[in-house]
Amino acid sequence: MSQLSGQALIDAPLGEVYRKLLEPSEQLRWNSLYLAVQVNPSGEITNRTVMTGTFKGSGKATVSFEKVIRDQEFTHRSQMKLFNSIALGEFRHKYEVAAQGEQTLVTQTVTFEPRGLGKLLERVILNGFSNRLPESFAEFGRYVNTL
Repeated sequence: MSQLSGQALIDAPLGEVYRKLLEPSEQLRWNSLYLAVQVNPSGEITNRTVMTGTFKGSGKATVSFEKVIRDQEFTHRSQMKLFNSIALGEFRHKYEVAAQGEQTLVTQTVTFEPRGLGKLLERVILNGFSNRLPESFAEFGRYVNTL
C-alpha cells in the first residue's frame, strides 16, 4: 500500500470549502478530471452515498463515500481499472479541513492498494497522482476565489 499527501491554504471559510470539496456537483465545476457524475441516493452526502461518473484519464468509475464528518473530513473510495475491466487496485482519497483564521487548510491524502497488474504499474500510477495533487489544489483555489 502506498500513500501520498498534499496541503493547500484556501482563502475561504471552512464550511464553504468543505461543501465545495464534498459535493460532486461542485467537483464537476472545479475538477478538470470530472466529466459527468450521478449521486445515489440524491440529497446530502453521507457514508452511504455512491457516486458514479466519468473521469478524464480513467473512464467510468464508482466512488463510495465513507467517514463523512461534516466540516471536518470525508473519504471516497474507488476501484481503479484499466480499460474499465482490468482491476489495478483500490484508491482512497481522504480530505480534511481545518480553520486557519479566515482561511481553511485542506489536506488530501491518497492511498493506493495495488492489485494484479497494478503492482507492476504502482510507481507510474503514484507519479501521476503526485503530479495531479498540486494541479487539483490550484484548480480548487481558483474556483473558490472566483465566486
